[in-house]
Amino acid sequence: MAVNYSNYLTNDRIKTIICSWNFFNELKVLAFVLNPLCKAVLALERRTADLSDCYLGLARISFAIKRLPRQFNSEFRNYCIEKINERFYEFDDDIYLLTFFLNPLFRG
Repeated sequence: MAVNYSNYLTNDRIKTIICSWNFFNELKVLAFVLNPLCKAVLALERRTADLSDCYLGLARISFAIKRLPRQFNSEFRNYCIEKINERFYEFDDDIYLLTFFLNPLFRG
């Protein structure tokens, strides 16, 4: 059974949301945050992944979240910061930090 989606695309409310600058601005911010997350997942799926890759990915994600505008959805930003801090607390171990410092990417 074929579904006709043309009625959904002509909905005035959807047009207003899509055409508004805020929609595209929030989409750009979401892509900015998800990009390092995507790269971290891809790095951890490699056969040669180790703890330093996880730590570097976490650092990149936290850098992206820190660069979020303060006025952008403060609830989301604060939640992300809280979760990143929890993950960094789990890495607060000398062995984990040693793997990070021994990684060739750290020196480069």
